[in-house]
Amino acid sequence: MGTRGDPMWRELGVAVLAMSCLAGLIAGLYWVFTGHSPWPFVVLGEVAGFGFGVSLLAITSPRRRS
Repeated sequence: MGTRGDPMWRELGVAVLAMSCLAGLIAGLYWVFTGHSPWPFVVLGEVAGFGFGVSLLAITSPRRRS
């Protein structure tokens, strides 16, 4: 396995980070432009799509050999 860890777990971590940043950006922009709290509709919609987005990002990422 090596000292760097399994590439799949690193790609999964990067995908989770990317989806979290995107979800925060969307909720923040919604709040700024509409003046309404993004809870519950926008945030719950993002949570529902979070797993699908993470799986797509992790599966489609380029494979690297470590």
